[in-house]
Amino acid sequence: MNNNEHDMQKRMFIFFFIVATLLIGYSFIAGYFYPEEPAEKSKEKVVVTEEGNKDLQVTEKAPEVSKTVEVKENKDTKVTYQQTGEFDLLLDQRRINADNLKNLIKIETDFGYIEISKVGGRIVSIYVDKFKTDMISDFSKTNRLFPTEIITTSPELTALINFTPYNLKRENNRLIFELNKNNIYVKKIFEVNDDSTLSIKIETSGLEKYGLAVINGIALKAESQAFGHSGAIIKTDKELIKIDSDIERKQTIRGHILWAGEENKYFLQMLAVKGGFSATHVVPVAEEKTVVFSEIPTSIEGFFFGGPKLYSLLGEITDKYKEQWNTDLSLRDSIDFGIFGILGKPLFLIMHFIYDYIHNWGLTIIILTILLRIVLFPLNHKSLKAMKKMADLAPEVKKLQKKYQKDPQKLQEEMMKLYAEHGTNPMSGCLPIIAQIPIFIALYNVLMVTVELKMVPFLWVQDLADKDPYYILPILMGLSMIAQQWIMPSSDKNQKIIMYIMAFVFTFLFMNFPAGLVLYWLTNNILGIGQSFIVNKQMGLYKPKSNG
Repeated sequence: MNNNEHDMQKRMFIFFFIVATLLIGYSFIAGYFYPEEPAEKSKEKVVVTEEGNKDLQVTEKAPEVSKTVEVKENKDTKVTYQQTGEFDLLLDQRRINADNLKNLIKIETDFGYIEISKVGGRIVSIYVDKFKTDMISDFSKTNRLFPTEIITTSPELTALINFTPYNLKRENNRLIFELNKNNIYVKKIFEVNDDSTLSIKIETSGLEKYGLAVINGIALKAESQAFGHSGAIIKTDKELIKIDSDIERKQTIRGHILWAGEENKYFLQMLAVKGGFSATHVVPVAEEKTVVFSEIPTSIEGFFFGGPKLYSLLGEITDKYKEQWNTDLSLRDSIDFGIFGILGKPLFLIMHFIYDYIHNWGLTIIILTILLRIVLFPLNHKSLKAMKKMADLAPEVKKLQKKYQKDPQKLQEEMMKLYAEHGTNPMSGCLPIIAQIPIFIALYNVLMVTVELKMVPFLWVQDLADKDPYYILPILMGLSMIAQQWIMPSSDKNQKIIMYIMAFVFTFLFMNFPAGLVLYWLTNNILGIGQSFIVNKQMGLYKPKSNG
């Protein structure tokens, strides 16, 4: 096939195929390399016996740093703690044996409930009713590894602080957990806030000679779709750092760290303290599972957040601590708008603006699609008119191809002359499509990571962030693509057949896509059909033929 056979419809097909490859190919590639973790796998233990602790050590030993600190509790008792100089998470059987997760304090909240264990004063559950999700994963619970644990440079002290029952006191809406043993004193004060955060204060004594750290976050549950980042997230005063969950070695970030934790595309688990952290460590503890902990002084004041990455909620928390701490935490930066974020974020904000008035996410997607279609109307209109002109010129082009089949250069000259006489250009229909590709991909990414759509029903669909359980939307979308190709002007019937096949392929692929995304594509196709009808009518396609 030579260049003379590349008419407008073939170019249209090429660019349409590029869009399909960008949108759907990425989905399958990401799904292959980052598959959803089966439920039973997420409950596997990374700790089985104390003998296996050597292989599961989360930090490398530093033999040159080793000393013994003696602590006298009274005249008759002397407790000796060996300091290794490294932080050890103690991933061994002691964790399992120390806490059966039955000695818990449950706090009812506006969004669900929080559970804190008396053993170690650790947060073991944050359940959000709206999303039917516990922000503390099964992995954490199975291995008894929880946020707000205090990790030291002495294994014995780490075990004492985290695996020992604390005394509990209540003061109004505050829970005070205290440990006073072997001249080691630890106090943890928790208070639930209206913005879904949990204020936390930690005070210690007897630990001044040891390195201290606190766990900011532990790997969250894998989501069904692989879009968006999953792993450690660290916010410094200069940048936002994201570290994938499949790292093989510990990574350390130093500087002025505002907050740190773990995330997936929908949820965030993080801890921030007033004044920030000087160093944060990201440690692999199992396959595609990491733990984030930050070094702290002997006493800290801050807050823990485990919840959805709702744009409005993250903004509310950021504003609160900007006023209280005079620090911009920029929690909204954790929302991943994709490679075309410069376009994705405005689209996301427009969605929120629309939703604030109609309070229905399904209708919001439809209205946003209509607005985009209006904005892009001139480009789409130009593209369709160019396609119609090319279709009208198809018979003339075939005559030229037959006449100059042995002289390609002359054929090219005559075709360019024909296009000039009729005021058209083969590329005039392609350029509008190229201009729209970034917008389509940006909106595609936004709809894939928007937690606001999660657990939101629309018509028969119970969750716009999940697939249509009855596959009605994908089937309607496929039919709309067929209708769109049927009404679209074309100079080649074979190309239409190929597009019909692609409509079938798209229907099959979109069956497992989030319903919100399919709703957008369906609406866009319906509007495209309407616009094609208008163009065809304007250019005389539906005028009655004369009998003379």
